[in-house]
Amino acid sequence: MKFFKLSIIAASFLFLVNIIGFIDTLTNSAMGCGSGFPLCNGSVFPDFSDYHSIIEYTHRIVVGGASILLFVVSGITWIKYKSPKMKWLALFAILGILGESTLGALTVMIKLSHLILAAHLGIALISFSALVNIAYGIYREEKKIRDSKKLPTSFSVFSWFTFLFLYVAIYFGGYVAKTGSGGAFRGFPIPTEHFSIVGNAYWIDVIHRSLALGLVILFFIQMVLSKKYRHVRPDIYRFSQINFLFIMMQGLSGYLLIFSHLSLGAVLLHVSILSLLVGIQSIICIQGR
Repeated sequence: MKFFKLSIIAASFLFLVNIIGFIDTLTNSAMGCGSGFPLCNGSVFPDFSDYHSIIEYTHRIVVGGASILLFVVSGITWIKYKSPKMKWLALFAILGILGESTLGALTVMIKLSHLILAAHLGIALISFSALVNIAYGIYREEKKIRDSKKLPTSFSVFSWFTFLFLYVAIYFGGYVAKTGSGGAFRGFPIPTEHFSIVGNAYWIDVIHRSLALGLVILFFIQMVLSKKYRHVRPDIYRFSQINFLFIMMQGLSGYLLIFSHLSLGAVLLHVSILSLLVGIQSIICIQGR
């Protein structure tokens, strides 16, 4: 079980990367180490009297540690397992961290549009999802769990549709965060602010909330559908139940965001639930076949 534990540690580090990344953004610390990379304001170590430098420096260190663990786990997975699924997961884990690191480096070197920056969290979650699936695949292999029957194609298509819909919602959420549009609203679940006051941010927020409502409906349907196959794949049914619980918690954290005027704790809770939601949904999609 040592390799399984290592894969869990690697996934946990990536989870931490996402959390610190949002702390970095919300505290306006992305430029805490200047426009240089990988040095921090031209030095190996940050200015410890400046918390912006410390946060950005910590972010870079954690990303570096997570990257090393990811490459180790992906390499071992590629060598140890002959399954095409495991090899693809290892490849996506590497591509995801490379994409995230490249976008992160470009962020401090040049000014990128909000449309591009909004994709940052989605790219980061590719690696996280891949590692979560690698860990679950290892667990099933070591426990010698074999499925007597595969889930029908219709359920697989629906779960993938839900996953893609979730990514669209993540992108819009990222765009709301990068543009600072969410801070202009106080009403819940429907914004009470008028378009003439907040401008285009109104439609961005309405689309984001509509997507969130769509996710609640989709995850509920997925839970109902998976119940039919609980005797064949009880794990997929349990994961579907957990994800429905998570999407309801995500809605509550959305209310907390508005009620607390985008407090740091509320944002971190929102991102944490979202990361777990994506990781579990990726298991339902990938391991359900």
